[in-house]
Amino acid sequence: MTTRTEAGFTAVVTTRVDGPETQRTVADLFLKGAEGWVRHRTGFISATVHLSTDGTRVVLTADWKDEASYDEFFETDTDRAALGREMQALPGLVSGPELTRCTPYRTIVAATGE
Repeated sequence: MTTRTEAGFTAVVTTRVDGPETQRTVADLFLKGAEGWVRHRTGFISATVHLSTDGTRVVLTADWKDEASYDEFFETDTDRAALGREMQALPGLVSGPELTRCTPYRTIVAATGE
């Protein structure tokens, strides 16, 4: 079975860190933004924070109604800049955050006993 997501745009943000402690701090910063103010923005659908099992990466995926909604948020949100400065000040940040702009193509869901 396949399904189509309601998202028209996904921001994939990858951050490399020096280990699990910094990984958790970066993840908490992303969650702070998503829970605090991003989720109230027009066009925002959801965000998921992923932690690599080796402790060296944090990957944020954020689904938006469309790319224009994301761009509006990115260009006008003043809280985002403060969060970015806080993240850049972390001593364990190796690289990033790096944004990859994506459009959902297709989603495959688990079989339900067909």
